[in-house]
Amino acid sequence: MDFARRPLICFLSFVLVAFARAADAPAVASIEGTEGWRFLPSEKTFADKLMAPDLAATVAPAVDAIADFQTQLQAEDIALLVVPVPPKIVMAAGAGGISAEDAQKMRAGWGQILAELRARGVMVLDLAEDTAAAPGDVYCRRDTHWSGRGIAVAADGIESWLAETADLKSGETPSGSWKKQEIKGDLGGDPEQIDLWFAAGPFAPDNRAHPLVLLGDSHVLVFHSGGDLHATGAGLPDRLGAALGSSPDVLGVRGSGATSSRIALARRARSDAAYLDGKKAVVWCFAGREFTESDGWKKVPLRKPAGG
Repeated sequence: MDFARRPLICFLSFVLVAFARAADAPAVASIEGTEGWRFLPSEKTFADKLMAPDLAATVAPAVDAIADFQTQLQAEDIALLVVPVPPKIVMAAGAGGISAEDAQKMRAGWGQILAELRARGVMVLDLAEDTAAAPGDVYCRRDTHWSGRGIAVAADGIESWLAETADLKSGETPSGSWKKQEIKGDLGGDPEQIDLWFAAGPFAPDNRAHPLVLLGDSHVLVFHSGGDLHATGAGLPDRLGAALGSSPDVLGVRGSGATSSRIALARRARSDAAYLDGKKAVVWCFAGREFTESDGWKKVPLRKPAGG
């Protein structure tokens, strides 16, 4: 044996053994709370950051990117409403093992983030108060998403803003009905029964000609796209479509909705020069934890830069 290479061989053996042990260890998929509640670990990380004294600096990249997006849309004469979904573990703090005192601090931190955005001229829909007051479970207990009750809370606020700001409202009472649906949540555990409001519809899943773009992460796709997102006809696009009389232009992405959703919108705008011309409003909905736990907040030009 070449003894000069023995340290390297030993090091590589150590690394391989470490990887093997890590592979055998069970992955932490969720935090188990009380009464069947489960939470994403990243939500708990975000919730703790809401109490940190440097919160403003931590969320500055997100605030800068969102404000830049607002400026670009204003230049296109398109209104923007940002709809961050409050973290489940903060809104169901008791089930997540969070004290009332810490929950209050977390809610204050959440309000601080939204105030930072409003100070930059961004219109934000704060769902925390209405979520706390809503009847029933606003979130799925064993899934990362909101339930039909949470969608209803968000839709009510969005519909009011659309009528007042973007002049988008059919004036008709949305047609649909509440039903129980059993789902197997993505956080593990037993299946659960949740409340969903199914639109009478049906509505097209992607109406690109509609003046409203519903942008975001899987919160705009859950109960709308089917498959592992549980159902069709009961998601946020369906609720808004029922209120507007036609389906919005749905642009949802899996995973982080921080930057990738805006990249998807920019690609559409660049592939069709007239795409943004027919838009009146963008409603951007994403998980609140994205403010600090995203895959990165970058500024994304909607139009191809001159000379680019």
